[in-house]
Amino acid sequence: MQRKRKLSIQQLVIRGIFIVAAIALIDYVFPHHDAFRYEYELGKPWRYGRLIADYDFPVYYQDSVIRQMEDSLRHQVPPIYYRDSALEEGIFMNLTSMQPSLGEGAYQHLRRRLQRYYDQGILSNPDKNILLEGRFAIGRIELGNHQLLDVPANWLLSEKQVYDALMADSLYAQVFRHVGTLQDYVHANLLTDTLAMNREYNELRKTISSSYRVVEAETRIIDQGQIVDAATLDVLDSYKRIQQEHLSESKSTMMMHVGQVLLISIILGSLLGFLFLFRKWHHEKQAYTLVAVGMVTLMVVLTALASHVIVGGAYLVPIGVTTIVLATFHGSRTAYWCHMVMALLCSFIAPSHFEYLVVQSVVGIMIVFWMNEGMNDRAQLLRVCLVVLITYPVVYCAYTLANEGTLANVPWATLAMMVCNALLLMMSYLIIYALEKLFGFMSGVTLVELCNLGQGLLLRLSKEAPGTFQHSLQVANLTASAAEAIGASSQLVRTGALYHDIGKLWNPLYFTENQMGGNPHDKLTVEQSVEIIKKHVTEGLRLAEKANLPMAIRRFITTHHGRGMIKYFYVTWCNDHPGEEPDKELFTYVGPDPETREEALLMMGDGIEAASKSLKEYNVAAFRKLVNGIVDGLVTSGRLNNARITLSEIQIAKESFILGLESIYHSRIAYPELKT
Repeated sequence: MQRKRKLSIQQLVIRGIFIVAAIALIDYVFPHHDAFRYEYELGKPWRYGRLIADYDFPVYYQDSVIRQMEDSLRHQVPPIYYRDSALEEGIFMNLTSMQPSLGEGAYQHLRRRLQRYYDQGILSNPDKNILLEGRFAIGRIELGNHQLLDVPANWLLSEKQVYDALMADSLYAQVFRHVGTLQDYVHANLLTDTLAMNREYNELRKTISSSYRVVEAETRIIDQGQIVDAATLDVLDSYKRIQQEHLSESKSTMMMHVGQVLLISIILGSLLGFLFLFRKWHHEKQAYTLVAVGMVTLMVVLTALASHVIVGGAYLVPIGVTTIVLATFHGSRTAYWCHMVMALLCSFIAPSHFEYLVVQSVVGIMIVFWMNEGMNDRAQLLRVCLVVLITYPVVYCAYTLANEGTLANVPWATLAMMVCNALLLMMSYLIIYALEKLFGFMSGVTLVELCNLGQGLLLRLSKEAPGTFQHSLQVANLTASAAEAIGASSQLVRTGALYHDIGKLWNPLYFTENQMGGNPHDKLTVEQSVEIIKKHVTEGLRLAEKANLPMAIRRFITTHHGRGMIKYFYVTWCNDHPGEEPDKELFTYVGPDPETREEALLMMGDGIEAASKSLKEYNVAAFRKLVNGIVDGLVTSGRLNNARITLSEIQIAKESFILGLESIYHSRIAYPELKT
């Protein structure tokens, strides 16, 4: 029944740029090209066959050992200082200005003492402490042209030592303390020469050897099943490093990069292919596609960052958040496809590729199993987190036990990250809320909240237009049952049905279900009545926008009549104006026609429920005739041409509507009266 839609050129360009950017970003965070195709971890068995060295290669120290050696050398470099002559000149100029206050004798005495201290060399208190804590016998003063003067460490004074010595002077109590603080004249004139120290340290670093032995060609490195100990780990890391260096010198690096980009494109393209083939509605909606691709890309980037910062950090990133969010908005099948795409891409980043893929695949299955109907309440998210919290360690331990035969080597840090991963899934609720506000998506939780009859527009409708309210309730029940029968969203169509006629709040007495004796249309012309009837759509849309109802609910207001005609007044006008050509647009609702199955069901259910009030007989035959007449009329008139509903689904919906009318208008037995 639906027409095929095509994306505009602008949409295609935006989508293309977004996808190319996603591929480029994933390629950027992917591990560098690796010629060493083996995975191994300290304390775990070697899963491959015997590994033989193809050539001689050195065994390098681990980076941590190199850092320790470098730190040791750094602490062996005695401090180097340079003299701040400008500081000394400034201090003695300030002291000269105090000569009249001090008197000539006190001035000369203080100047000689300060000159002796500055010539000897004054260090800041922290620098003096460093010199003492490092237990250096000497300090060195830069003389220029990279020449150094060695000075005994105890010869160099600290600011505190100089200050204390001046305070102990006999003239302090008599003269010095009356003219200012001595601290103004005691400052470190020897400052640490960082550049000179780094220069010397770098020279010492050249003496460090990065390797400690050589493995000769044809030497056995490790056998299958052998545990990777610390010594073997050094050999494997060194062998891997050498092979990577050989790779970087070869011409195959570019082709490997091309292959990596193609691999990422194929995996990410499978998601787009799935949406195109099996979720056309989502594929044609730009926001749905971009959100799915964007969240997958984000999780891959976060996994790469976590793996770079923390050993085994791939398990810390909650890729299940994307699965939960997409299951809420896109459905469980789309969510699981995206989960597998993420698991495949992230497995190239995780240290143990296959292990990560197995664990995440099972976790994805469990999330989708518990999110099969989307998120309809907050407690459902808690249940999913609990299931994931149990699934992660169970599957991980089972995989370890199957490969190693023991759980003794299971890293507790990895299990702790899995626990954090499960707890981080709670972020899904915030992300769902944000996406609803940004893109107008709809979650089950929001639909349940909107169905609350005791607040907002629905409460007003029940009080100010009770007839319309009862009509909306009946339509909601009819359409929800039909939606369940064809596999559409019953909660969505129920919510849409409750709000589809809120525009009648504008003037409820002009609609028959709210009239209780007398019809105000009798006093109006046909044209005036038509405008009032049509206005319940535009007024409903205004009220919905004011109440900030989601876009999906607003569409039910505008599509429940589609581009249909107001037949009662159209026929009345034609009867009153025989021989005249009517303006059909005057009697036509603004529309548009339905595009989804849920909107099509509401159009059918609304007409059926309203027309059922005028039935003279309430039996199955009358119900069937009514339902067939209204639904077939909608199909014939083309009102359902844009809706994604098939003829077989329409037939199933018809039967559901008939059963619904039977339940509404079922007969009741008469209660007998008590005879006295």
